[in-house]
Amino acid sequence: MNIPDGVTTAPTLLYVEDDRATRELISLVITNKFPDVTLLQASNGQEGLALFKKHAPDIVLTDMQMPVMDGITMAKEIKQLNKEAKIIVISAHNDTGHIIDAIDIGINHYVLKPINHNKLRAVIGQCMTSIKWERQIREQEKFIRKLSRAVEQSPVAIIITDTSGTIEYVNPRFTQLTGYTSAETVGKKPHILKSGETPPEEYRKLWEIISGGGEWWGEFHNRKKNGELYWASASISPITNGNEQITHFIAFQEDITERKQAEETIKQMAYYDTLTGLPNRHLFNELMHLALAQAHRHNRLLAVLFLDLDRFKHINDTLGHTVGDQLLQASAHRLKECCRRDRDTVARRGGDEFIILLPDIDDVQEAVRVAQKIIDAFTQVFVLPDIELFISTCIGISIFPNDGRDTETLIKNADMAMYRAKEQGRSRYHLYTSSMDEQAFRRLTMENSLRKALQREEFSLYYQPKVNIKTGQIVCLEALVRWQNPEMGLILPNQFIPLAEDTGLIIPLGEWVLRTACAQNKTWQLLNYPPMRVAVNFSPRQFQQPRLTDMVEQILGEADLAPCWLELELTENVMLQNVEKTVQTLNRLSNLGIHISIDDFGTGYSSLSYIKKLPIQTLKIDRSFVHDINTNADDAAIAIAVITMAQSLRLNVIAEGVETLEQMKLLDGLNCPEMQGYLFSKPLPVAEMTTLLSNIKWPDMTWKDPTLH
Repeated sequence: MNIPDGVTTAPTLLYVEDDRATRELISLVITNKFPDVTLLQASNGQEGLALFKKHAPDIVLTDMQMPVMDGITMAKEIKQLNKEAKIIVISAHNDTGHIIDAIDIGINHYVLKPINHNKLRAVIGQCMTSIKWERQIREQEKFIRKLSRAVEQSPVAIIITDTSGTIEYVNPRFTQLTGYTSAETVGKKPHILKSGETPPEEYRKLWEIISGGGEWWGEFHNRKKNGELYWASASISPITNGNEQITHFIAFQEDITERKQAEETIKQMAYYDTLTGLPNRHLFNELMHLALAQAHRHNRLLAVLFLDLDRFKHINDTLGHTVGDQLLQASAHRLKECCRRDRDTVARRGGDEFIILLPDIDDVQEAVRVAQKIIDAFTQVFVLPDIELFISTCIGISIFPNDGRDTETLIKNADMAMYRAKEQGRSRYHLYTSSMDEQAFRRLTMENSLRKALQREEFSLYYQPKVNIKTGQIVCLEALVRWQNPEMGLILPNQFIPLAEDTGLIIPLGEWVLRTACAQNKTWQLLNYPPMRVAVNFSPRQFQQPRLTDMVEQILGEADLAPCWLELELTENVMLQNVEKTVQTLNRLSNLGIHISIDDFGTGYSSLSYIKKLPIQTLKIDRSFVHDINTNADDAAIAIAVITMAQSLRLNVIAEGVETLEQMKLLDGLNCPEMQGYLFSKPLPVAEMTTLLSNIKWPDMTWKDPTLH
């Protein structure tokens, strides 16, 4: 009896790819390597499915991402039509979720983009080989006894046993794969390959199928002679005689270790953060779900800790993403060191945010101790390859069941508690309280109202004079925004400006303030009041907006106000963003003739070297140093230092928050020429400020006489 070669006709291959150039190139590669293959082509999954139904090709090679119908959807449909169809998926590295779907539905192979032609040829060759042997298995009743010559040359490992499972034959590929020679295996059972990692019930199920005349397909995690583990895709079939009696069993094993390792890599990408190696958000949520189920069942406490790294964005922006990545890796390691229980989970939420799960704790203090341990650990310097850094963290804590009974609520409340900790300073933790929900609701309500306030014209400007006490003249009016909300009443800047900063609404609001203040100053000039500057505050976020100078110049043009009558007040923190860009922008503004001053001087991150670079005219002593200047020697010393530095740099200096005659006299004695505060005038709306300007006897008015206040 002649031994059939297994594949009597050349296989048919269906290639599905939406990109025409790629389809033509890969088709050429296939036909050159496999000239006998019948090649069908389709441009999307829907066309591919139609061709499969019509021609029943042996192999399907498909791209993953396509219009109309993607490759995974098409593959699912094909597997329902023919579960033995060989499907090869071509995918990009970032198609992790789809690749996992592909693995789940039984895709035979996948090739990562950019396509390695040798790899693709090898994969197609493997599929063709598999097709060949599958056809041989189906025909085994006719030729199994004369199969020896073919199996000797087989690229897959073959084992033939008697009906009791004793090995009678192994082919050379079996020896290459396992390390066992024929002499070492014949007469033994296949359990010499067992690793102990395949469940016993899988073997019982296998034996039931093949002893009943069926064919078994599956995977083994086997062990080689040298102890090395390997994965094998196997099929085991009974061999019958002419009376349909089972005489032997034949097993085909293909080494799929490389494929399984690739699958593990993909799962690692799906469930773990690639930078830190920590569980990612998806895996954390799954672990959280399991932990909550246990906590429900056993009536135990569970804690969620939410944290991020203070000033991380500044470090990332100024020192570069490489240093930022190194700091995140070092932080992840330090967090794991602080959470040493096997059941604790430290995960990276994204960016510089981390989240920690502490299941099965005895009391709230156990979570507090971990939080404090983390805060203490972060007080130690981070030694990175090229730099040493200090960075702090704030931590929010929520506890199951009091602070939430599901994953989303517990994480949300821990996040909310973290922001409360940040409001109190750095290196702090805060336990969630129900009152935070009320505050969060108030904040959300205010945010929604704030978004509509500009459209509804709810903002207005108040003005407070800056006075030169040597001449008795008002030299500038500072524009201060107020919000008159119909439901909440008059809202002061310290209540809504931080919210405007967080939401980005500070950009349109700041532009409105600048435009309104410039127009009002021009109006006072047209009423023949002596010209004076109007001062407008700019936050760091406003200052970083693109084309800032063009916007300022345009508004001055619209108001027909000369640039010399505009003063921009900036905080010292503006210099932290980008010194080079800051200096460039300020030079452009100064060259227009705009007056530049540094507000709240002494409270930020000032550097004398930065101050010297900036084209500024005025330093403004913060009110916190003025309030107790008569009784606090430190405040007086700071005021003296600022005044002395300003004089040495030939800068003007002004003190804000002057409320008493004693404060004014002391500052006057320190040679501080300009002041601002309630001693002279509180912030006034436009109408009242206009009345005040009308009542001043220019230029003889002297603000030194308290009877005039």
